[in-house]
Amino acid sequence: MSVERKYERDLDLLLAEEFAVNEDFAEGFKALTKFAAESASVVDYWVSKSDNLGESDLIIVYEAAEGKRFALLIEDKVDANLQPDQANRYRQRAERERTKGIYSDFELVLCAPQYYVRSRNDLDGFDRKISFEQIAEIISVKNDSRARYRSEFLKTAGSKRVNAWVRENDAATNDFWDAAYQLASQEFPILELKPLKLTKGSTWKVVRPHDMPTMPKYVYVALKGMKGHIDLSFQGTTAHLFHSRVKHLLEPGMTVHQTGSAAAIRLESSMFRINDGLALGIPKVKAAFECSARLIHFYRKHRHELDQQAHAATATELPI
Repeated sequence: MSVERKYERDLDLLLAEEFAVNEDFAEGFKALTKFAAESASVVDYWVSKSDNLGESDLIIVYEAAEGKRFALLIEDKVDANLQPDQANRYRQRAERERTKGIYSDFELVLCAPQYYVRSRNDLDGFDRKISFEQIAEIISVKNDSRARYRSEFLKTAGSKRVNAWVRENDAATNDFWDAAYQLASQEFPILELKPLKLTKGSTWKVVRPHDMPTMPKYVYVALKGMKGHIDLSFQGTTAHLFHSRVKHLLEPGMTVHQTGSAAAIRLESSMFRINDGLALGIPKVKAAFECSARLIHFYRKHRHELDQQAHAATATELPI
């Protein structure tokens, strides 16, 4: 069974519930914003809060131990266009509430499918753009049936056209990643790779062993086959600040890059595509797995210092 069409209201209520009852989710989402370094918990939220300036889909208020309050004003988009001056009206509402003392700081966040965030050029009025796919990764950390359902709901929250694309089955892709999974199971157990169900042509995979944290920084390895990059990623981190703090730890071949809102310690590997076929492609996947395993070993060896320095290099204004 599946929900063939998701609406913005569905996403508003799903996210509101996660913020209200799931502390790990609230912390993981916060780590993607400028408030990543703040130690705070959710104390209030509103769905569809409106005034004469319009409506905010979702407002989440956090409070730190010393009483400081800050808010995330979230606009959810599935496939609809922005309304005229929508981001500016969000900002006016937020400034009005800040002046009233409801919170002392805020950030405007647009949440939408990844394709929406990447394909549009009219989103600059929002301070932060976070894809539903990123949010799904935060939810999926718990890996129970509820988390899997909600994660999949978010991943397929685009238009009918996008939903159909996500669910597209392809024998060549299935065969390729089945072989890759068998390779990982036999030779790279450190990856803790799970059976793969990927979209046609996909060569991008998040690798997250169980001991990689979700807070205060969300840490993962991103295997990007089409680019030939393997990234050890720290969400909500400024790369140039992070580099200056960890360069003494870097091993030969490791470089530091900004990738959206994350800082990544990168190893280069062979590019691969599904149409390379098994004979040509799997040796390249093996090289990518070797790089992934090396980055996991590196993280475990220097975990305390890497986590500490990523926290010290917390992002305030990052491109998405």
